[in-house]
Amino acid sequence: MLNDLFQEAWTALKFAASGKEHPFNYCSLATAGKNGTTRQRTVILRGVTEEKSLLFYTDFRSTKIKQLKQNPKANGLFYDPKNQLQLIIKGNILIHTDDDAWEEHKDKIDGKAINYYNTLLPPGKPIKNPFSVERGKKLHFGLLEFKPVRMEFLKIKQDSNHLRARFRLDEGIWKQTFLVP
Repeated sequence: MLNDLFQEAWTALKFAASGKEHPFNYCSLATAGKNGTTRQRTVILRGVTEEKSLLFYTDFRSTKIKQLKQNPKANGLFYDPKNQLQLIIKGNILIHTDDDAWEEHKDKIDGKAINYYNTLLPPGKPIKNPFSVERGKKLHFGLLEFKPVRMEFLKIKQDSNHLRARFRLDEGIWKQTFLVP
């Protein structure tokens, strides 16, 4: 049964990353800086690799990049209200800004999405008019590769027999155990 829960989680994540509509398309990603200050933001799941890494896009000038350079640990929170499934994923994030993986994903950006990564000022800077953001030709695109080391699975059941499990990566093998909900 634990293997089924593990597969259910990864199947849902892969489906969401495929571009099809799914609640896991968006998740909350939390990071902490050197001084322990945490920040959360909603990010879009862009891919799931064969090695079970989760991929997100960002402007490499953003605050999350500064935090991740100081401390690569992160938590992701995914929730599917229809299936009442929550995943909490803990791991480390690698930042890609100029390698083959970055190149591959940079080439997938099209249309108006390019505007997320070409502003003259970095994200979070004050501006006078939100309808006239200055843009340039330079692309400030970064690829985040979230490498999970732990996942908690919680499925809420109407009969109060909720299912909760923990999956922990230990020397390349996912160890599995049920938890009290």
